[in-house]
Amino acid sequence: MNGITMSHSNKPTLQLLSSYCWLDKDHTRHAKISEKGLKSIDLEPIVLKQVPPIKRRRLNGLSKMAMHTSLSCLETAGVSAQNTLTVFASEHGELNRTISIIEDIASSQEVSPKDFSLSVHNASLGLFSIFNKNTKPGTSIAAGSNTFGFALLEAYNLLTRFPDKKVLLTCFDLKVEAPFDTLQKQTVPSYSLSVLLSLDTNQSQPGKAFSFGFRSTQIAPVMQAPLALAFYDFLHNEDESSQLATDRHQWVFTKHAL
Repeated sequence: MNGITMSHSNKPTLQLLSSYCWLDKDHTRHAKISEKGLKSIDLEPIVLKQVPPIKRRRLNGLSKMAMHTSLSCLETAGVSAQNTLTVFASEHGELNRTISIIEDIASSQEVSPKDFSLSVHNASLGLFSIFNKNTKPGTSIAAGSNTFGFALLEAYNLLTRFPDKKVLLTCFDLKVEAPFDTLQKQTVPSYSLSVLLSLDTNQSQPGKAFSFGFRSTQIAPVMQAPLALAFYDFLHNEDESSQLATDRHQWVFTKHAL
């Protein structure tokens, strides 16, 4: 795959209706976000008052982050969680829960049925759909360091199929725990970013339309924030365009005035 290398006029363009980002305050130094970007990020402990306590108990750290930013993003735009298309994206998914399960098996401990049933990659998307009675199409994405970029591409694909709809894209990850943390090229912080997207130019906030593209590259990337956080930082700075490197890909984002 050579990637999307189309001209400026025909790159995929999306309208940003709202965004919401949460970051573990103990991991801010690993996020590599500008001071201006950090001012707009939620660093407070997650409460999730929108979810009844009996349901809230089913959420762990990962799914709680995803639920928090998803509902907050939708509330900001005044959009119902029941009617949006969804793309949930996570590089590592429920890796930490899976590590716990393997450790229980190795020590001859009984595996928690809850941990086992929620250890699949699309667990957070499933919980969001069930809690909000959302029966619309949803996709779960994992693509290494390119996870957020290909989630954007999936959101665009969904919107071309359903142009009158909106897509909630949530990209989230927990800091990887031992023993797999030693395999990480960089420490990925615990974070969740949700963006509400549309193709309708009449719905977007002024100056919040953007296009994106990517191309393959053999150049080793300079280690930076996860692509989702780097994109969020780009949204809150003055740059009109940004080139962001991941493993084997170069992503280009461009803002457009409406």
